[in-house]
Amino acid sequence: MKKLLISFLLIIILALVAGGCSQQPPAQSQATYDVEFTLETSMGNVGMAFTGVGGEIDGVTNPDLVAQPGDIIRIVLVNGDGMPHDVAIDELGIKSAMITSKGDTTSVVFEATEAGQFSYYCTVAGHRQAGMEGTLVVSEP
Repeated sequence: MKKLLISFLLIIILALVAGGCSQQPPAQSQATYDVEFTLETSMGNVGMAFTGVGGEIDGVTNPDLVAQPGDIIRIVLVNGDGMPHDVAIDELGIKSAMITSKGDTTSVVFEATEAGQFSYYCTVAGHRQAGMEGTLVVSEP
């Protein structure tokens, strides 16, 4: 019985070692999405805001994020001010992780399954009221 147990354990160890030696895909595969938006949190003269980074939304305060039905969307949130922030779209059941330190990032990836206008905002108490709100616009081209 003891020999059988030792043989069994050796087979398991060899299988694990052999599996670890084979060519493996990258640990984090390339995410596929149709459209990406980067928003940086900021404190402006008129209050708190999301500021667009790159592309057509670069430098725009609380930009409209425009996509088409069926698009896979990635929203990247960059903490630009060192306060806690996240981004949520209640109507679509989307909520990112909270980021708390300047330079931290988080992202959400989801499919735009229906046309419409959906508010994105920071869920931290008072931040939405202070100006951290924009619109995701999903419409046909």
